[in-house]
Amino acid sequence: MANEIRDAFNEVYADGPVGSPSEPPKSAIRSQVGGAIQTAVDGLDTRVSAVEGAVGGLPGQVTALGVRVDAVEAIATAGVLWTTQIIKVRSTANVVLASGLVNAAVINGVTLATGDNVFLGSQTLPAENGLYTVVPSGAASRATFADSAAELAHIGFVVQSGTVGTGERWTLALAAAAITLGTTALNFSPEGIEPGYAAEVQTARGPYTVLNDRLDALQLATLNDLSQTLQYDDSGVAIAFDTPIPSILIKDAAAPDKRFFGSLTSKLTTTRTTAGWYFDKLGLLKQAGVNVPRFTYDYKSLAARGLLCEPARVNRVLWNRDLTNAAWVKSNITAALDQIGLDGNAASASSITATAANGTALQTITIASAAYFQTAYIKRLVGTGPISMTMDGGTTWTDVTPTDGYWNRMSIPSQTLPNPNVGFKIGTSGDSFAIDLVQNENGNYRTSPMVTTTAVFSRGVDTNSIALSALPFNTALGSIYIEGRTQAPDNVQRTMARIDDGGATNLMICNMSSLGGGQFSITTASAVVANVLAGLTTVDKTSRLAASWGPNYAQAAFDGTIGAQDSSLTVPSGLTQLRIGVSLSGSFPFGGTIARLNLRLRTQDASELTALSNFGLAGAEPVVDVVPNNSNIEDSDYAATLTATSSQVSGVRPIVFSGYEYANPGWRRRFKTRATSVVLHFQNLNLVGGSYNGKGQILVDGVHNTYFTSAQALGKFFVRLDFASNADRLIEIVMPYSSSVAHLGVTTYGAPITLPTPRSTLPRAVFLGDSRDQGFNATGIDKTWMEILCRAKSWQHINLGYGSSLVNPAWGTDLGNANPGVAFVTFDFNNRTAQTALATFKASLKALIANVRAIKPTVKIYVVSSNWISAANDALTLKIADYRQQELDAVNELTATGDANIFYIDGLTLTTNGTGSIGDGIHPNDTGSAELAAAIGPLVSV
Repeated sequence: MANEIRDAFNEVYADGPVGSPSEPPKSAIRSQVGGAIQTAVDGLDTRVSAVEGAVGGLPGQVTALGVRVDAVEAIATAGVLWTTQIIKVRSTANVVLASGLVNAAVINGVTLATGDNVFLGSQTLPAENGLYTVVPSGAASRATFADSAAELAHIGFVVQSGTVGTGERWTLALAAAAITLGTTALNFSPEGIEPGYAAEVQTARGPYTVLNDRLDALQLATLNDLSQTLQYDDSGVAIAFDTPIPSILIKDAAAPDKRFFGSLTSKLTTTRTTAGWYFDKLGLLKQAGVNVPRFTYDYKSLAARGLLCEPARVNRVLWNRDLTNAAWVKSNITAALDQIGLDGNAASASSITATAANGTALQTITIASAAYFQTAYIKRLVGTGPISMTMDGGTTWTDVTPTDGYWNRMSIPSQTLPNPNVGFKIGTSGDSFAIDLVQNENGNYRTSPMVTTTAVFSRGVDTNSIALSALPFNTALGSIYIEGRTQAPDNVQRTMARIDDGGATNLMICNMSSLGGGQFSITTASAVVANVLAGLTTVDKTSRLAASWGPNYAQAAFDGTIGAQDSSLTVPSGLTQLRIGVSLSGSFPFGGTIARLNLRLRTQDASELTALSNFGLAGAEPVVDVVPNNSNIEDSDYAATLTATSSQVSGVRPIVFSGYEYANPGWRRRFKTRATSVVLHFQNLNLVGGSYNGKGQILVDGVHNTYFTSAQALGKFFVRLDFASNADRLIEIVMPYSSSVAHLGVTTYGAPITLPTPRSTLPRAVFLGDSRDQGFNATGIDKTWMEILCRAKSWQHINLGYGSSLVNPAWGTDLGNANPGVAFVTFDFNNRTAQTALATFKASLKALIANVRAIKPTVKIYVVSSNWISAANDALTLKIADYRQQELDAVNELTATGDANIFYIDGLTLTTNGTGSIGDGIHPNDTGSAELAAAIGPLVSV
């Protein structure tokens, strides 16, 4: 550009000096020089604009780069040596080193356990700051990885938990040469929050050190679950939509490359044109993006529901969380956006308060006449009066008052009308309710919430499918099981699963039909060749359909009812898609959630389909062919009153206390059989109200075979035993120590049972006491010290242990009536907790023993005092040692009066005295129980 201007001027001034008379007129200068200047400037302007455009983007790039640099600097601060050790919590005030870092102490909201590493950064003497390890008792020391100047120099670490400080990074900017332990002030500096410690990640991590550990544990549990459902099949598909990680197991004997276990989403194709909402594992409202599957939970019970399969719907209520908005017309009601909503966020939901009786808040919707369904989440805040809801402007009011103080999704009957006018009426002045997620949607049943603000929200239909090419599948014969819960009424078809050729020519459909029953239909070459109807459908309950097909065979069962078999059909071919909860092109959606689905490469008969549809995949209940009160089943090791009928045997122990009377620790049921397969049928009666442990044991020929666990809920469960041959075997059931389990019978598939050599003739060791005698905190019945001792001694284990109990003289009569060959009495800890007067405690103990003596004058009685108790659990005026002394004094006094068969055993001598054996500082764990049994064995006899 500079050359262009120079050349132009040279040309103009070439023939004359400056000021020459021959100087051209200014017009010539303008005409020749001006254009060049203009052209040059124009070019320069273009280039400047380009530079400005480039520079304009630099702030965003610089900001992004700054964020990345900050992150890198935060993670790898120059000179900082980040430890991989877990720092459990940090202190927020001075901690006394001599006693403040012991097991069960609480710092910053965290209960400490022996071995935890704790950051002390607020010591009165800064030289004491640093990292320490929690000890069982006494004075704590610096952690071994940070107890020298070299190890502390430039150290960095992350705090794992705490009311404050979770995820914080701390560093010490001192070189080793600058540190003299005990003298140098160790002033640590905060360095921000560790990436990955967001609240959601920390919640997801749970008790595990890293999130991957928990994911691995969840996947393993799911694999075991799914494997059980296909345990008798070498090829098949099992899908769990209702597990923490929705998963699929593919077994294929013929095609190893298809075998798979992992996240379901890797095989599932989901299409939904919009976002959608669901509730997560914590019952909090979350949004899923376009084409993202929605696996939901019950917002209140947190029960897993599975995959949402819903129709397209529109919520036309505006500002459905914020009733302060002008869209809501309020009369004698005030509204505030001040409630923690269903998403767990503050001020995301509203409160409405009546300033006079029958105050209203209404919103008019302009829309053509159609069927609409209305819901809202409501929670009472103040008062006792009613709240009602309407969609016709108050012509019809329906009482929707919640029955408790929690969020409840309330609904009113569907109405067909134009221009719904929706809202609430509070009957009593001063009453107040929380309101969230008001929804008026097209249709005649509720679907998942849809959030609105300034505009209506229209949710697309959920379509979920899996390509059959990824699965083992046989069009010639097979079976399907599907389990779900629908909100849709019986007047609509609700597709549970559909297998088709991509169209409507060849297909199989599992429905809850519009006729109100289960339905399995097969279409071959566009003709319906089978249509099996079974059972009756029920809205909003778990429903199960099991169906099977083969040459001239189609059969199905729904919720335990078998249909009429079709026996003349040709099965379709060319099937390519498994659709879940929806038919072709999004039609006939299920209107709810699908929880489980299984495919098998074999036909199933009516009895198997019936059992599956009745009891689900967890235990297709076979027929009981040995009733529970069969005379060839021996009961032993119990002090309960047994109630035995042909349908159930259960027991209640003689002492009624805290619901533990329904637990029967160690109760055995025994029989012999030559069956190669045995199924044991149980039911948890759900009667134990206190601390729970449902782990029992099955012994075969006196040797451990398997454990069973009774979940803490009313319901049946089963234990299956399979053997390689039909040898005569002794089967023993050992009941859990804190679960009310009834025995419902045995399936031996026709094999007889015989009475075993009696165990009930063995000496009866009766244990009367508190939770240590019942078995807490052993992991199962076979790990309790009483069970271990009795097995070693060949005694029956008669358990009268009751958690949280105090010494009660009347219970001595129950002990005597239990007909002991040897007796153990273990009370003191709960009396210490209650701070029972020492004299009263001793007198009560002596009175209890006197009541035993009235029935069993010479039986040996062993009074066993408490094992080691941690200092944190003994922080009362009267210590456990005071009660041990009273037990010893009582025994000595009784011995002095001539009782030669009463003995005192000092619990302090029976285990390693620390949390390694007494895990919670009170109860022996598995290690402590084994130590206790081994130590006490040589000291006792019948």
